[in-house]
Order: sequence, then structure tokens, then C-alpha cells
Amino acid sequence: VMEACAKGFKRLLLELGGNDPAIVREDCDVDKAAEGLFKGAFFNNGQTCCAAKRIYVQEKIYDKFVQAFVARARRAVLGNGLSSGTELGPLASAVQLRHVMELVEDARRKGGRVLCGGGATAGPPGDEGSNTGLFYLPTIVVDVAEGTRLVDEEQFGPVVPVMSYKDDEEAVQRANATRYGLSASIWSEDLDKANEIANRLKAGTVWVNKHCEFIRNAPFGGINESGLGRAGDLGEQ
Repeated sequence: VMEACAKGFKRLLLELGGNDPAIVREDCDVDKAAEGLFKGAFFNNGQTCCAAKRIYVQEKIYDKFVQAFVARARRAVLGNGLSSGTELGPLASAVQLRHVMELVEDARRKGGRVLCGGGATAGPPGDEGSNTGLFYLPTIVVDVAEGTRLVDEEQFGPVVPVMSYKDDEEAVQRANATRYGLSASIWSEDLDKANEIANRLKAGTVWVNKHCEFIRNAPFGGINESGLGRAGDLGEQ
């Protein structure tokens, strides 16, 4: 598309995919971070370009965060996406379901542990449109790292890896180790430090203590292989 537009010097806006990191610092409110990242990672069943797809947690609070995050995922309500109360609907296609399953199996082969989910399900019966067979349980994987497909690729589904880090420098380096650059988030009670880290992340949008939340008309778009230009009224000016 970009090549075709370039031949005629046409203006172009590209909004592409991402492999969006979240950094959870030791000074954050763990329960709020777990709830916020459940929504940020599993919104629309993870089928969102800017969903949280890699979570890095400071090692001192890693176990506490993982416990809270897994507990929240296990309470998720699956069903028809158009029904009130449903938190996760089906995947968009059989192709996407297979992709998610392949990523999880690859992680398992490389030593990853699935703490919840980890498999397809027909979905809850009785609600028209819900029993499609394209459901995948909300899945959290640990003991994985860069070099695993689940960490390196955009999963676009209800699966997220959670990894630990020692210090801010390591977290920033690992968060930026991607060919994408759509969005990211920082979770911290120290807003000055959070903003300092945010300015070092290579992403078009960086949230603090939230993820995948938008302000009407605010510019949105990515860098690197995540897109070109900015959408939104303010982004067009």
C-alpha cells in the first residue's frame, strides 16, 4: 500500500500491529496493576493492536503480581461478545485460533509454564452466537524469555507472557527489543520516575497506570513497523 501511494505522492496513514510491553515497577499498587493489565491484555479477547502483549514485572513483586493476575484471569467470564457481562468472546477465525495455540505450544516446548488457561474450549452453551468453537481460555505463561515466539511475535489473542526484571535499565532495554513500536505502559506510584521511563520507550503511545485506554481525538499511531503517521483529529494537524 505504501509503495502504491508513493508512486503518486499520495498522503498516507498506516496503523499496523504491535508487540506492546508493560513495565510493572516494585512501587506500584499490585492489585490495581493486575486488574488494569487484565483489561489491557485481554480487552476484546486480546485481539487489539495495542493490547498489552508482554508484561515485565520487577522481581521483588513478581510472585505477588503473578498470583493476583492469574486469580483475575481465572474469574474471567467467557461468552457471546454482544451479551452483557461477557468479558471474553471468541477469536475472530479458526486461523487465529490455530496461531494462538501454536504460540502456546512453542512456549511449552521451550520450558514455559502455563499457570492458567492454555487450551481451546467450545465456549459456554445456551447463548446464541457464543458456542462457535473458537474460544481460547485466558492464558498466562511464565518461565519464558526473548527468543520464544510468544514473546517476540504479536499473539493477537488471550495469551500473555509475564517475565521478571531486576532494574529499570533492564526493563527499558527489553521493552524496546522489538521491531514494533505501537504502545507501552508503566505501572508505578512514582509519577516522575514513570514519566522518565515513558520518555525512553520507543512507542507511539505510552500510558502510565493504565493500558489501552484512549482520549477522544488524541493522536494515535506507531513507529518502526507499527505504522506511519497519526490518527485522530489532533494527529492530523
